[in-house]
Amino acid sequence: MKRNEKYDTLPAWAYYDEVAAGSSEAVYYLLKRRLSKALRAVYELHGFGMCDDYEDTIDDYYLYLYEGNQIFDQQPFEMICAVQNKRAFFGWMVSTYRHFLLNKAKEEAKRRALLECIRSRSGEESGGLSNETMILILATAIAFADQQFTQRNRLILYRMLLSFLDHRKAIPQEVVAKALDMHPVTYRVSTKRQKDRFLEFILAQEAGTNLDLDSAHTTMRDRIVNGFEQLYEVLMEYYEATLNSLPNAKALQSLRLNYAQDDGMMHEVMIYGFGNNLDINVFYPNLKDYLTVSG
Repeated sequence: MKRNEKYDTLPAWAYYDEVAAGSSEAVYYLLKRRLSKALRAVYELHGFGMCDDYEDTIDDYYLYLYEGNQIFDQQPFEMICAVQNKRAFFGWMVSTYRHFLLNKAKEEAKRRALLECIRSRSGEESGGLSNETMILILATAIAFADQQFTQRNRLILYRMLLSFLDHRKAIPQEVVAKALDMHPVTYRVSTKRQKDRFLEFILAQEAGTNLDLDSAHTTMRDRIVNGFEQLYEVLMEYYEATLNSLPNAKALQSLRLNYAQDDGMMHEVMIYGFGNNLDINVFYPNLKDYLTVSG
């Protein structure tokens, strides 16, 4: 990224004030330039054997700082406000990255173990599943994600799935991120994180784990199962409801109108396009392949 003399010379306490005020640019510059040598040194010590390279972990760390633990909706970079000594802010950023990497390595180890468990049970990942079981797994994963995710992350998930179903109806990711008041990197990494979490919901069920749904989301699951041939239309309804619940709803609706064609456009481009010709035997393994691929 381009050099910024202001951010190159700010002392730690002044940099903290910029970040605490919600400056995405300041945080991104801090990670990508100002602290890059120190952070890379941490990665060299603690990143051995990880699936993600250094740059990917920095993008993911940026998102972690931006939205915290994702359990509740909160202000951007709210966790940084817990720093008590502003003059030690740079040290806190490096130390927190180290803890982030260690936790990320543990999560990757659990994910690899889960994958091995599934392969040992079924030989081939979904080869032994009936059509009805694959549909039920997907419907449960979607309902469980709706139950667990924050509003913004639900929107990202639905846009991702709609795009996977029909990539022809698409808005560029960068302008969507702007409408959501998100840095483009934040949006991209957030999409990757929701892909990872959604894949975990699928794999957990394949390994025999039950995902507990409340009454409303049990009804949602059953509706998806019963209307699976119209999955695009059903997901579109949930996407619309989520969009309209966001503070940025007007900006997003305006964006959709600006990009609208005869039948409307509302999500980002992906590599697949199933439309309404939905064959679960093709859709299910291809969706898992897509979710497995980083980026």
